[in-house]
Amino acid sequence: MKKNIQETRKQSWLLLLALVIIAFAVSIGFSPLFELIDGGIAARILGSSFGAIFVIVLTMFLLNKQTEIEQESKKSERVFDEKVKIYQEILNLTKRILIDGKLSAEEMNELPFPLIRLQMLADDVVIKAFKDVFHKINDVYKSTDDEVVEIDDDDKLEIYSLLSTFSDNCRSDLEISDIGISEELQNQALSAIKESSKKQARDLSKYIFNGVELSKNKYIHTVIKNYIEKNPNITLAEFPDRVFDKNFEGRKNDFETWKTYDEAIEQYKAKGSKRYFVTSVRGGDYLKEKDMVLKLADAEICISSQWGLPQMDPFIKLMISKGIKTE
Repeated sequence: MKKNIQETRKQSWLLLLALVIIAFAVSIGFSPLFELIDGGIAARILGSSFGAIFVIVLTMFLLNKQTEIEQESKKSERVFDEKVKIYQEILNLTKRILIDGKLSAEEMNELPFPLIRLQMLADDVVIKAFKDVFHKINDVYKSTDDEVVEIDDDDKLEIYSLLSTFSDNCRSDLEISDIGISEELQNQALSAIKESSKKQARDLSKYIFNGVELSKNKYIHTVIKNYIEKNPNITLAEFPDRVFDKNFEGRKNDFETWKTYDEAIEQYKAKGSKRYFVTSVRGGDYLKEKDMVLKLADAEICISSQWGLPQMDPFIKLMISKGIKTE
């Protein structure tokens, strides 16, 4: 296609040059030539011939330009269609990742291919925008050694924000609008996504402890808190065997079931994530308020606030097997 367009352009320039030469020749030599043949039929034939040649070359030039425009149009349409396909493919892939809230090795292996295809077709700004999405998803996946990694709400919202920027750049690249989406509209969209995600993610399952109805994470915290209050001499070294290990249900690194208070604060300072029960005050100072920190005989620990419904039955069964009160 590119070769055909270049050839058509070359022919157009040659025809334009021919037109200029003819026009120049006619303007310089037409009058002397007419004077030489002294009018009559010969002059008319000569005039008609020059006119016919000029019209033919001009027509060829116009037809050539029309062909060039048509070739450019077909190329643009094909590239546009391919761009739309790859942009939709990227959004569908990230949609699958965000809907189930988990990152698998298979999904991570898929991500580089859209990036490579973008480098073939998309504008530099679009490529950079998707690279930001790719790097964030990659950072989330590398945060643990598990083959399947859960994405927390904070990371989800950041990915949504990066996808919004990517979508805006795609919009400009496809020339749907010369003006990007305003920052105000982007913020409103993200707020709507955030509220929607909260409602969708809300699990209304309740658990009863001492006659009080509790959410999953509060229930687990209350069960363990009650056990520690009745066994104040339990040490940090004893806690994994007598209650549960940090890696219960395969949870590791930033997603461990509990951390020491110092570890939880260190993670918060490094990544800004509040994944552990430290304070019950909404919007409270994570570094100063610590009313939900549990005190062992020789240490302070923080229980994870991130619990899924599939983890509840194994937790309750484990507590019952260790003689820990669960109701």
